[in-house]
Amino acid sequence: MMKAASLRFFVRVATGFAIVVFVTTSAFALGDDGDWPRWRGQNLNGTASETGVFDFSAGSGLKITWQKPLGSGYSSISIADGRAVTMFSDSTFDYVIAFDAESGAEQWRFKIDSTYVGHSGSHDGPLSTPVIEGNRIYALGPKGQLFALNATDGETIWSKQIIDDYQARIPTYGFSTAPIIDGDVLVVETGGDGTTISGINKNTGDLLWAAGTDTVQYQSPITLTIAGRHQLLCVGDKYLYGMDSQTGESLWSYLHKGGHSSINPVMVGENRIFINHKWGEAALIEVNKSDAGYDINEVWTSKGIKQSHNTSVLHEGYLYGYSGRFLTCVDASTGKSVWKSRPPGDGFLILVDSHLVILTKKGTLHVAPATPEKYTEVASLNLFGKTTWTPPSFANGKIYARNLYDIAAIEVAEVEKMVVDVPSSKPELVAPDSKFAQWVARVAPASDKKSMIDEFMRKNQQLPVLEGERLAHFVYRGEATDLALSGDMFNLGDEMPFFKLPGTDFYHLTVELQPDAVVNYQIVKDFEERITDPHNEHKANSFNGENSVLYMSRAADASHLGSGELTRGKIDTFRFESKLLENDRKITVYLPEGYHGGSLRYPVVYVNYGQQAFDWGGIVSTLENLAGRRFQAVLAVFVHLDAKAGFGEISRPATRDKYLDMVADELVPEIDQRYRTLSRADARLIMGGSSGAYSAILMGLRHAEVFAKVAGQSPNLNGGRRAEVIALANETEKQPVEFYLHWGKYDLRNQSELDFPADNTKFFKTLRDKGYSALGGETNDGYGYGAWRTRVDDILEAFFPVRESSK
Repeated sequence: MMKAASLRFFVRVATGFAIVVFVTTSAFALGDDGDWPRWRGQNLNGTASETGVFDFSAGSGLKITWQKPLGSGYSSISIADGRAVTMFSDSTFDYVIAFDAESGAEQWRFKIDSTYVGHSGSHDGPLSTPVIEGNRIYALGPKGQLFALNATDGETIWSKQIIDDYQARIPTYGFSTAPIIDGDVLVVETGGDGTTISGINKNTGDLLWAAGTDTVQYQSPITLTIAGRHQLLCVGDKYLYGMDSQTGESLWSYLHKGGHSSINPVMVGENRIFINHKWGEAALIEVNKSDAGYDINEVWTSKGIKQSHNTSVLHEGYLYGYSGRFLTCVDASTGKSVWKSRPPGDGFLILVDSHLVILTKKGTLHVAPATPEKYTEVASLNLFGKTTWTPPSFANGKIYARNLYDIAAIEVAEVEKMVVDVPSSKPELVAPDSKFAQWVARVAPASDKKSMIDEFMRKNQQLPVLEGERLAHFVYRGEATDLALSGDMFNLGDEMPFFKLPGTDFYHLTVELQPDAVVNYQIVKDFEERITDPHNEHKANSFNGENSVLYMSRAADASHLGSGELTRGKIDTFRFESKLLENDRKITVYLPEGYHGGSLRYPVVYVNYGQQAFDWGGIVSTLENLAGRRFQAVLAVFVHLDAKAGFGEISRPATRDKYLDMVADELVPEIDQRYRTLSRADARLIMGGSSGAYSAILMGLRHAEVFAKVAGQSPNLNGGRRAEVIALANETEKQPVEFYLHWGKYDLRNQSELDFPADNTKFFKTLRDKGYSALGGETNDGYGYGAWRTRVDDILEAFFPVRESSK
């Protein structure tokens, strides 16, 4: 047991704003009982109060009542007084929009500001959800615009800019929290210094109080009652706060030590709070009144329900939510996992009439009883068929849903099929006439299955089994409740379940690939555990951890990668301080064989994501074993990331340009001064993978006077980046820069906008049309260092070929 945590927590009249609302046992009611007037519904717990909704006994199912085009955005839908309200972007401006909840007719739209442009994998548009109270709508724009609108016509009642007016701190992906109303106070989490949480006069927008010293990302407050006292529960990056919403008084605080930016609490009983605060585990805490104030106990922690962007719901003593990408049921009293289900796929859920209503990220809608027995679907609908990142809402007998393109209302009505065919993750039997499939067919009815499998494993020590030029048979032997394959051969986030040979512990899955493919993969065991293939000796680390690497029969020779031991060259390291970025970082430099004791000057290769490229990218092995034979000897400068800024340093709008200037204007002169380099642009190459490649492309187009050679491996041109670099190439004078870009057929992609191959194909064509020298192109590879390391030699040979006299 611990007393309420002690921290510097003060209240002042100054600052305030934005936050997301969640679950509650004492929510201040808005609208009618059947409405869903705010994020997570009337009671802030993701649960609709209406009963008798789902009766599928008479051939009824899910039917679209109306569907309208919409634009990009993450905002969910609030419904009250016959009006459905959300926010979106038309790629030029962000808007609040109101629809007639029954017909879908647009009533009005309010222009917030220019579009908040998505970045680092996010999509354009607003993220927060409006709250409707009476004839007013309160909303928060992604850039910090907080405003009250007349619900009838969308006219402005009052407006504030929370960064300027309340000293709010904008989160990485913009403000996403949704206002919560408690009495006359509009409560928002601002995340500023001394202004973690703010209370605002809902009638005027004036600040009433501001409190807290924590930071905030995408957390959400709720209201609750503890020991008979109505309280506001807010979540920061480090603490939970119990507060008086009218005065901002701190009642208690708890250091949750979370590691995720979208912690949203769920009430479990009168004084217990569930938080899925870490990627690896969740917790239930209990808050009790004591003579000294409040005591906080940790009731349980559980790895059975891990962090996700979905928020769980509580029903009859069980929590239902997502553990990673899998639908999960957990006993709320113990934290023990009751069941996990691969169907219906990753998504977002609410609770309606004792049923889970689930909208998956692939845009399919599903209904299933909320029961600890198992997941049993009773109705489904292939609603959108495209990327969806917003939970559904429910009001007055209808489900309301949206994705990045459309908004729809769905009702229970008479349909031909209750469960509609939706995209499935069930494995398809590939190449049923293959020799492997024929062997499986012989084993299945045999009485001596074990001995036949033993013999197969003895003969096939290296897996997967390759058959012909295109078939790869993945095999796993061992006990597992669930087994799936994840890798470059599938859409990002997808996993394909293995087939299990009945009566055995033998699992198999066949995939067809290009003859020269190089792909990374992992085996996912029992939903959560990601392992490499125990029978594949080829491994590689990348951004998602350790992977197994599959080289198809005609894949390029990668024997030069070897063990990675340094036998010829030398490694030098130093700390480099940047005045532009006001930070310092580690720089690792590879010095080729013969550098020490010689007088020769060398070309230089600068590598983004230096630590990862040095450890995982095979660059040093390539330099050690092929320099002088395939390409000239070069120096390699591995530019490590700033420890605090992380991966976003070279791609986040706030720092990416300064990073480019730091490398071009500060680091290059330092390297030229420290080492014997060829200090001219045509002797310098900058390269990187993914966002590191995007940064290298920007460098070449903006600092051609420093770098005349650019290489990108699977450049991340997702979101607005493709348009940006195409415009930069087209609208500026052609620069004296050569490019080598390669990407893979099996690069990152999904069923929606994410499509590395398409993005790079278009940019590559732009470069050539502009007259640039652009080598490389699409390969039959995947994404990550396991594939990239096999192409480093081609890049170096293209830019620094061995001179004829030295061959």
